[in-house]
Amino acid sequence: MNQRGFATLEVILMVMVIGILASIAVPRFTSVTTAANTAKIQSDLTTIDTAIAIYQLEKGSDPSDIANDLKPYLRGAADLKPPSGKCFIEGTESNVPETTYAITTPEGETEKRATLGGNTAEKFYTQKKN
Repeated sequence: MNQRGFATLEVILMVMVIGILASIAVPRFTSVTTAANTAKIQSDLTTIDTAIAIYQLEKGSDPSDIANDLKPYLRGAADLKPPSGKCFIEGTESNVPETTYAITTPEGETEKRATLGGNTAEKFYTQKKN
């Protein structure tokens, strides 16, 4: 019998090696996805904050609605939506708090700002590794 192929033991060992590699890679991928979601939220909030400032300079009043008031200032990004999944809020991994961005006056501030779940862009950051 001169058959060629893999023995059962070889297949079992290969499956185990692939399983070990996958168990190492998946948590790292999840962390990268969370960091990417956080970066998108920061970017969107900063973009909306800039549009708010331009609106205030041009109109002399505060905008009330992102979709209607800021649409000309966002150029195609008027329907910005936060990502789904997890993000970092003040360095802690959490679920994305809301499904839409809002214009509010955050606690302790006097100016209108773009927020997500009551948090400004500064509150979304990754905990630094020591």
